[in-house]
Amino acid sequence: MTPTIIGILGTENRNGVTAQMLDAVLDGARQRGCRIDTIDLNDYRLSMNPEDSEARDAMAQLDAQLKQADGLVLASPTYWGDVSGLMKHFLDCFRPQLVRFTKKGEPLPGDYRGKSYVLLTSCYTSKNVNRFSGITDQTFLTMDRPLQAAGMHRLAEAVCTDTFGVTTLPEAKQVACRAIGQDMPLRIQKGGFTLKRYIQLFFMLAFTILIVMGIQQGLAAMHLIQLHRFWINYLSFVILSYLFLSLMLRYFAVRKHRRT
Repeated sequence: MTPTIIGILGTENRNGVTAQMLDAVLDGARQRGCRIDTIDLNDYRLSMNPEDSEARDAMAQLDAQLKQADGLVLASPTYWGDVSGLMKHFLDCFRPQLVRFTKKGEPLPGDYRGKSYVLLTSCYTSKNVNRFSGITDQTFLTMDRPLQAAGMHRLAEAVCTDTFGVTTLPEAKQVACRAIGQDMPLRIQKGGFTLKRYIQLFFMLAFTILIVMGIQQGLAAMHLIQLHRFWINYLSFVILSYLFLSLMLRYFAVRKHRRT
């Protein structure tokens, strides 16, 4: 089955660096035989007002089109440390399509569950500053959060830094973005799970066990716990392991984003 990849452009600069990143990813996917399409959010008047018939029709059109996709590529520049207003407005308006709500208002994955996505952004910030300060982290998080809530799988991210005064995407970034697109069909087939993730999980478990055992030995040396007692040993190990592993999983799954 030929995958369908749809790009969503969230910038008013249709020919800017962010748009060129999106074009490169889609070009890579096309080279692997994918069907591709682009949605330019500038072409749609969206609103959260349920009485706005034009906006309702636009949302219905977008929903029908995006449901045909196996993978989405969201592209937004970073403005003031976050996504563009165009992209944020789209994600806000599209919330009812991404998730459904329980009687208590808790979001549950909707019709997009199981689909895959790629996130792209660009910024004026230099590579070194972004590497250490993570200016673009919030941009990725803003796009990532609703798609994760929808039960979708993140495949990759790409950042282009130092874009002030730049009109053409650097060749190295073109190659990198094209490679992301070329990898999308195989990664979609795998459902977002790769050998790399299992290796990361192994080392996270190994590191967690090492730290927890060290803490247990330290507490025992201070006579705060008695490790020769089975249940004390067991419960302290489980509780400490849960705390450390949950923190690391949250960091790698939610907080850690590409910066260069």
